[in-house]
Amino acid sequence: MSENPKEIFLQIFDETNSSFLDMHLVQKNVERILSSLLPESLHSVDLDLLFVDDQAMKQINSERRSLEKTTDVLSFPLYQADLNIPHQHLGEVVISVDTLSRQAEEIGHSKIEELYRLLVHGILHLLGYEHETNEADAQRMRAKEDECLAMIFNS
Repeated sequence: MSENPKEIFLQIFDETNSSFLDMHLVQKNVERILSSLLPESLHSVDLDLLFVDDQAMKQINSERRSLEKTTDVLSFPLYQADLNIPHQHLGEVVISVDTLSRQAEEIGHSKIEELYRLLVHGILHLLGYEHETNEADAQRMRAKEDECLAMIFNS
């Protein structure tokens, strides 16, 4: 975890024009999350966020993972922790706003809560966290997700 200020270059692409997405707030919260997660050696990062509908997500999933279905969030990491360089592109997080909306309703919380749950999940994948390899990794990732979400919602 880092205490040094970081330069975070965030590009947000919203192909859905969803009314509940406050891009200024998304940027602020992503910067807070990344500032707490990035190692000391990393002084600046690039990150791309893309908000799409289910049709676009299915196409991305097909093209990049050969899976013919939509999903809630995809992460395409570029970050290499073993490189000791001060600037890196972390990668891309893609979120389906359609799936996000359905899941929020199914789970029984707000779209904003689901947005940040998916966003944190995607960012953690970019930084090397995994939940599908073993239970210890899954618990570690869930704990870090909870920590990041508390930073957003309990501040």
